[in-house]
Amino acid sequence: TALVEREAESLKKFFGKDIDVPPVPDSITPEQYEKWREMKFELHYLPAEDMSDSANYPGWKKKPGKKYAGAGIEFLDEAKNSQNSLTPDALQLNGGWVLVDTREKPAYNSGNQNYADDKFARGIEELRKANIIEEKGKKGSRFSISWEELQKPEVKAKFAEILEVSPDQIRLPRAIEWNFLGNAYYQKWGDTNTWEWFEEVYSGSGRLIGGRSDDGGLTFVSWVGAGGRRDGVGFRPLIVFS
Repeated sequence: TALVEREAESLKKFFGKDIDVPPVPDSITPEQYEKWREMKFELHYLPAEDMSDSANYPGWKKKPGKKYAGAGIEFLDEAKNSQNSLTPDALQLNGGWVLVDTREKPAYNSGNQNYADDKFARGIEELRKANIIEEKGKKGSRFSISWEELQKPEVKAKFAEILEVSPDQIRLPRAIEWNFLGNAYYQKWGDTNTWEWFEEVYSGSGRLIGGRSDDGGLTFVSWVGAGGRRDGVGFRPLIVFS
């Protein structure tokens, strides 16, 4: 299909070699795909590839986790050395089709910023009214939501309803997935001074965040507590197809 050919071409440009891209899962219909595209979501194939620091792929211009002005963590080094709960599998793309929210992060505006034309806004507002997400945040905003709240079954069920997928398909992107997608397709994700949540645990109760332009953009990885509600930390869901 055209989608498979598009992905194969993009992956060859990034990795500098041919990548075998399997067919789009049968569960995804052309009609559903068009709905997602109208919602600013796009399908991409994540190949099973090593993303350690020694990998010199031509499209990997901004590798993650190089400290910027003393901020953040050395993600690539810490994963390689199994420090602070990061393990070598943190440097692996696992292979598989994913649905990606293509929106750019908004710039920080005292916590009043919002993702453009956000299809989750109404659902988030409903979750805040029901006190499933604390009402500290601004109604339908993706900011001031904790990592722990994003894991709640009610939250995943609401997002799944909006996207017409199963709740167990929804999670946050891993840091290396976010970095790969940003380098390969969405360079502007690193252009604004807000962060986004990543899936990984870090040093017990910590969870990874990254992407803030003032600290290096696509290269920046740091961490905060899983229960923290920061008005500069947003999120983008990743929908995984087995």
